[in-house]
Amino acid sequence: MSPRNAIPDRIAESLRRFPPFSMLEFADVRALAGEAVVRVLVAGEKVWSQGDKPGAELYFLARGRVEYQWQVEGRSELVDVRDVGAVLALTSLLEMQPFRVTAVVVEDSVLYSLPWERMRQLLDGNDVARHYVRRHLFWATRVGSLVEVPEPQSSPLGVKGRSKNILQAHLDGAQLVEPRAADRLLCCLPETTIKDAAKMMVDRQVPSMLVVDEERRPMGILTHSNIVRRVVVGGLSVEQSVSTVMNVPVITVAPRSSATAALLLMLRERIVQVCVTEDGTTRTRAIDVCSEKDLLAQSGHHPAGLLREIRHAKTPARFRSICDELEGIARSYLEAGISALFLGQICAEIYDELVQRLLGLVIAGLEGEGRKAPANSWAWMSVGSDGRREQILRTDMDNAIVYSDSGDEAADRHAKEWLLEVAERVVALLVDCGFSRCQGGVMACNPRWCRSDTEWLKEIRSVNEGSSGDALLRALVIYDLRFVAGDKQLCERLREVVFESVAADERLQYQLASQVVETPPPLNFFGNLIVETQGDREGEFDIKSRGLSPLRDAARLLALRHGLKTHYSTGGRLDQLKGCGVQYREVAALAQEGYEYLLHLRTLNGLKRGDTGRFIDPSALSKMERSQLANVFDVQRMIQNLIRGEFRMIMR
Repeated sequence: MSPRNAIPDRIAESLRRFPPFSMLEFADVRALAGEAVVRVLVAGEKVWSQGDKPGAELYFLARGRVEYQWQVEGRSELVDVRDVGAVLALTSLLEMQPFRVTAVVVEDSVLYSLPWERMRQLLDGNDVARHYVRRHLFWATRVGSLVEVPEPQSSPLGVKGRSKNILQAHLDGAQLVEPRAADRLLCCLPETTIKDAAKMMVDRQVPSMLVVDEERRPMGILTHSNIVRRVVVGGLSVEQSVSTVMNVPVITVAPRSSATAALLLMLRERIVQVCVTEDGTTRTRAIDVCSEKDLLAQSGHHPAGLLREIRHAKTPARFRSICDELEGIARSYLEAGISALFLGQICAEIYDELVQRLLGLVIAGLEGEGRKAPANSWAWMSVGSDGRREQILRTDMDNAIVYSDSGDEAADRHAKEWLLEVAERVVALLVDCGFSRCQGGVMACNPRWCRSDTEWLKEIRSVNEGSSGDALLRALVIYDLRFVAGDKQLCERLREVVFESVAADERLQYQLASQVVETPPPLNFFGNLIVETQGDREGEFDIKSRGLSPLRDAARLLALRHGLKTHYSTGGRLDQLKGCGVQYREVAALAQEGYEYLLHLRTLNGLKRGDTGRFIDPSALSKMERSQLANVFDVQRMIQNLIRGEFRMIMR
């Protein structure tokens, strides 16, 4: 029997250097250390064997090294190496399942045996520590299944935990669209006369009313300004029906959806009201109508105000100032633990508004010079990371232009020249705003990225012919295209053809799948990060190519393969993939979480270093961050194996 520990302070100090103990109160850690038992094991001894049932003790590795070995089909495979600061036996204790691996001491080791019941109680009472365990240690054995640590019940006061900071509460809970009493909603049928509708609006002292069908489904919105513009100024008879003057279509949201998202939607669509329906679409009954003022009262402070400032800004200096402010907001959000994927959606809306504003100013300037716009319709597209709504930092811009092919060679040549001039001026203004020109030339001012719809469609379809090299790289960028400004139908047509062409070509899908699996998880035999060995980045870890890219490319491939068109972002694609079958449900959830963490880490790194954040100094990572990265790379291996299985690829 090992002697009881007589120096709890020293053990507590050792524990407090590593998560999750570093997240607990010192008094709690000291009390835990007071119940610790010190175990000294020599090389060759086993902490436990595969198949053993966990006891009532959690182990902390204070000195030495332990290997996890998996016994399978008569052979032993090394699956992980645990060094100083590691917590052992956590997964099995959480699951109350036998150990899936054998823990073998390979260097003389000192372990602190800690009472699991007391540790579990501490986790239940500390959100930060529980969050770490729940989301980042469930792959501690690296051969297990997902472990869930349930959230504790809310307190009598309704507070769900100490880790709920004001910003997180604002984003996650407080900003919900809460419909009000249904009887306050003023409605009329489309055949109601303008005169009768105006009288109802005056009697109720409201500036607008909702036009609905017999089943109370929204059809349009009648506003005071409609009546003034069309009747008072335009001379339309007040006996006409409201259907002749109402605003359509009605933009709808679901009850208890994000008020901030609804505000962003209103600003993007340039409307002053949204309709709340039973399921968020025009196919169900209307419940309420919310104005910007209503939503502001529910959401509080939010970055959507930057959109309004962009619409009134005129000088490059002001645009730069707004972008600087957004970057400051982004940093504070990330440091507060806000989802990088969610933040990417917000930044995409604001950057889209910036591009739209710059396009308007540039076109107005050209027209002032007597250079009229061509008759061809056109659209500005975001591609690459910007197309995926994942560009938070002002790094390489990725954009392109598509214009309609009129069939008149001279007219089309003029259209391209005019659009290239527009693009060059817009890109120059974006540079003034702090964006970097794309080193690969993926910019609308590059003739290769400003093309007619006929040319774009031909290129997209030609990838089916087994293209490689530059053509395939261009295709991967184009596959993430997203409409920003101009004629949306041009972009939608290109996107439809992307999905059609990839879905119809198994050989192309196999080629894309090969790219997904060719980058192995970047951990060496000893569990250390694989870093660059030469050049300016020697000794640094490439989080983009070795971490983000395999998950991103897998999500894109599976979205194209299964026709998942709803979302543009990697996170959104993975979220939609969960519904494509049980074989995807768990791995898609883990990949979504892993991608979120990598994007979060890269963006924060870029903000701190003032660059793209792509290369990370491993020595600057904390123990917790290294552990989280190891978990993500296990997930990378999982999704790559899923791709290998789906495409019947030989395992390397």
